[in-house]
Amino acid sequence: MLRTTLLTALGCCVGLLSATAAHAATLRVPAQYPTIQAAVDAAAAGDRIRVSAGDFCGATVTKPVSLEGRRRRTRIIGCATSPMVTTGLRAGFYLPGSKGVNPASGTRIRGFVFDGQGVSNANLTPLSFGVFARFASDVRVERNRFVGTVQAITNTAGDRWSIKHNRIQQLTLFDCTVRCSGGDGIIISLAIGSLAAPGGTSAAINRPEDNIIVGNAIEGTPPDAFSTFSMAGVLLLSADHTTVLSNRLRLRDNPTASAKGQGILVSNTCCGLGTTFLPGSRFTTIAFNDARRSEVGIVIDGSGGVNTEGLFLRGNRGSLQIEGVEQLALAKARVLSPVLAQPEL
Repeated sequence: MLRTTLLTALGCCVGLLSATAAHAATLRVPAQYPTIQAAVDAAAAGDRIRVSAGDFCGATVTKPVSLEGRRRRTRIIGCATSPMVTTGLRAGFYLPGSKGVNPASGTRIRGFVFDGQGVSNANLTPLSFGVFARFASDVRVERNRFVGTVQAITNTAGDRWSIKHNRIQQLTLFDCTVRCSGGDGIIISLAIGSLAAPGGTSAAINRPEDNIIVGNAIEGTPPDAFSTFSMAGVLLLSADHTTVLSNRLRLRDNPTASAKGQGILVSNTCCGLGTTFLPGSRFTTIAFNDARRSEVGIVIDGSGGVNTEGLFLRGNRGSLQIEGVEQLALAKARVLSPVLAQPEL
């Protein structure tokens, strides 16, 4: 019998906006406000921002709002005024937070195309990131399309996200000629370093919990001759109670690159730091995902059970590696090379 988290993911969506949403105003871009940022700045918590068809710059979101595009006709592009996650790297929607606090918790993002096509170390004009948040909880990112980007959806230390029915195409990475990161479609990660709250990697406030990733399609291929780290459609980094359900993952093999394309990676190591973060990922549910077109389907990293506590697997398609060993029913197992991930957190 599937565990409670899986049944929850299959049920009706839980309302994440506050009760004040019943009295929310609707702000329209560009009919009332020339930019999405202007509408966000003018909005009250719980307001709805509807964006018409066309090309628009993104926004830094500092309050809970509902951002709604017109599906394929509303495109978020890289601009001089785009939010910057780090120097030179543009994001579509950025929900900044630190040390356990984010005023944009409860935000909803739906119906946009995020255009990062062509982003590289040589070209930082397109979006590097689609949706990027730290410590934001109760966020919905649903029915969007991401083209290019080095990270489509990044949730650092946020709880109860709903990431559903998004399409991520042409996922890429920064190839270490200058910057050296990315290559992950959806990231659920703990907070580390100066942005983390007191208490370290074991503190609940620094660890993402109860997030669900359902019905997304993710596609990408490692660049030619690249070998520094692998790509992953979904990366869970020291995350707790995450459900990954019914996603289609096509992280293809590039014969000229030794870096691997991994459908789902569950780990507690990243970022070129040479350290592991404890506890690892715990109570992870991975079910009914199709990763047959990925070079490696599902990877549970680590050793000694660091990322397998409470792990539940069922009905997935594609290869499976647990702690460096490929799982082959009633056949010999072979030890595989360790995997790495290097996202921007």
